[in-house]
Amino acid sequence: MRIFQVLAIFCALPFGPASAADAPAELLMPPNIPVTDKDGHTEGFVTRLRPRGPVIISFFYTSCESLCDVTNGILYGVDQIIREERSEPITLVSLSIDPMSDTPDALHANAANFSPSKEWLWLTAGMRGTDPLLDGLGVSFDSIFAHDPMFLVGDFCSSRFVRVIGLPEPALLIEMARKIPECVAG
Repeated sequence: MRIFQVLAIFCALPFGPASAADAPAELLMPPNIPVTDKDGHTEGFVTRLRPRGPVIISFFYTSCESLCDVTNGILYGVDQIIREERSEPITLVSLSIDPMSDTPDALHANAANFSPSKEWLWLTAGMRGTDPLLDGLGVSFDSIFAHDPMFLVGDFCSSRFVRVIGLPEPALLIEMARKIPECVAG
């Protein structure tokens, strides 16, 4: 099974610095672009995520043969820890950077390799929405084939996010997400 191959690679890699937890927060204001999930449901990106509390976003594409599975493997680790702890949920987002190939069906097939919980969303913004959404998240890649692993940890109520570049341990991402103050809409 593919998940075991991903976990073997994941366990063999060095992880990013623990100082990522102390990185400064950025204010990100992405547009409320329609995004479609692996099950074909479409809703505005911000509208979908704002009420969900802490969010960890990663970037991938389904035909990736390098670090995308490792990045999703890190989210798999987060998902497993949260399930075992039965603690307050953290929303996980695997956001496609390949609108040409990553249809809901492709996302669904890729997600099946990780048996995601209902708190783990697999999203695409499609041909028109991907670039503006990535711009709004302060993400640009010279090429989808050579992108660095990156996570955004924050919430859409305050719009404050910490950018983690590299391969952090799942526990670090959880710790960062748990430090996000509860947002009081006003």
